[in-house]
Amino acid sequence: AERLREELSLEGAAIEIAQAHGGVVRVAAGEDEALRAFEAGTLSAAHVLNTGRGHSRHQQATPGRWVRLVPTAPRGSISTAAVPRDRVHLVPVRADDRRVGALLLAAARGSTQFDQAADRLLSAVAAQLGLAVERARLQQEANQAEILRRTDELRRALLNAVSHDLRTPLASIMASAGSLQQNDVVWTHEERLDFAQAIVDQAQRLNRIVGNLLDLSRIEGGSLRPDKGWYDVGALVDEVLGRLRPQTAHHTMVTHVPNDLPAVSLDYVEIDQVLSNLIENATKYAPAATEIQVAVQRTNGEVRVAVEDRGPGVPASSVPHLFDPFYRVASGTPRPAGLGLGLAVAKGLVEAHGGRIWVENRPGGGARFAFTLPLTKEGPVP
Repeated sequence: AERLREELSLEGAAIEIAQAHGGVVRVAAGEDEALRAFEAGTLSAAHVLNTGRGHSRHQQATPGRWVRLVPTAPRGSISTAAVPRDRVHLVPVRADDRRVGALLLAAARGSTQFDQAADRLLSAVAAQLGLAVERARLQQEANQAEILRRTDELRRALLNAVSHDLRTPLASIMASAGSLQQNDVVWTHEERLDFAQAIVDQAQRLNRIVGNLLDLSRIEGGSLRPDKGWYDVGALVDEVLGRLRPQTAHHTMVTHVPNDLPAVSLDYVEIDQVLSNLIENATKYAPAATEIQVAVQRTNGEVRVAVEDRGPGVPASSVPHLFDPFYRVASGTPRPAGLGLGLAVAKGLVEAHGGRIWVENRPGGGARFAFTLPLTKEGPVP
């Protein structure tokens, strides 16, 4: 709008584009009186530039021509508009033979016409605006198609999960409970305890799966809002490792947490879940009796937490997709049980805190999963 005003020495220029919901986006440049008139919508065009004939195989293109609109007010009436009607020109903006907007031009005082060069310029600008609007529409349709495609993929993955991963713990629970109900079999005390422990273990597994699905739905829906407070990350690491002691019993756990680490603003439950998911993931893939490290350090205004193992590492082809929902690394070895949701949930929780999460292979073998949490300038109130 400003460039048109300068090139054509206009008192004002406005670009109006209609929106799908019925509103209008208007951008204007020019003198104050013209801007106020654009904003108020009081400018009534006296001249409209009709589109000329396009070039074809059998005929040459013809330039557009200005058509003067007959005013509805009685002849001889006095106009009190800041910009007289005779100086107002309108150039329609079309996309795919549809009118999607207009250029509204307020000519300079003493000028009511444009020359052929100005006509060509305005026609070209209107055509480019129409193409831009059409590109934006096509891009939006492409985005919607991609969203539908991804939604369909998630739906199929969820159905597969329900048909297999959710039914597996349910089947184990039903089998153990059914065994305990058999009156014709005398179970020993140890056998009864084993059945009960199997029910508890599978119920906990089922609870984790359902919890991850609920967390993923909150992340995908944009309703995740961390309830932050000031916490000691070292204490959080100790609590998570204490709770996960049964899962880590076959590995050597090593921690590196500096004593001078400041308190961090975080949602304790959510970051607890992130760290738990990463440690459980390491125990699934790292061989028994190998070392798993949890290292915390302060760097560049962030707190960095890393979980390192000596497992098989991550194939290069899987790194870009590892945090996608329902994605699991395809390899020749049997895959650990799970839906492939733990890392996707961890990514969503970390990003909701303003941090980032990534994976990299360690020299000598193994993987390093790391995430950061920002350190804010405000500290906890003493």
